[in-house]
Formats: sequence, C-alpha cells, structure tokens
Amino acid sequence: MSHIQTYQLPDFARVYTIHVLKTGEIITSLEDYLKVKERFEWVDQGHIISTIFRLRRLTDNPRKSIIVIYEEGRVIKEHVNVEENFKPLVFY
Repeated sequence: MSHIQTYQLPDFARVYTIHVLKTGEIITSLEDYLKVKERFEWVDQGHIISTIFRLRRLTDNPRKSIIVIYEEGRVIKEHVNVEENFKPLVFY
C-alpha cells in the first residue's frame, strides 16, 4: 500500500525589475542592462533579490509587481500587485 501524496505547486508571481536612465529611457532587457550596468553599481543586489522574494508573496496571479530603479536620484520604487498593462513613470 502506497502513501504517496501529490502537491500542486503554486504559480510563481511575476516580479520585474526595470532600470530608468537619467534620460528617461527604460531598460528592461538583460542585453541593454549589461551596456549600462556600471551606472547602477550603487544598487545593493542582495536587497533587490530579497525584495523580489517578498513581492512574490504579495502578488496575485495574473497581476505583477515591478521594482523600478531610477538612475536619477538613486531611487528605488516598488509597484505591488499592479495590472498587467501598468507602466511606471519614467521620472520619479
């Protein structure tokens, strides 16, 4: 007799990071980010990763959460559990 149980793993919530340059240009792809990553050396990557895990718990499917990292002013803003078509402002 087998006592195997199966579990349905929840879908992971979507959390995105977006980098905004001083010019207002939005960087969303890894390829583009690698071209300007030295501009964002001030960002604590450990903090961003922990924020991603925290926001995953707060984000409902099919919504998303976004971490926006602004070069101007060295500001980081969170937009939690927003609609799919939500676009952050390019200037904080």
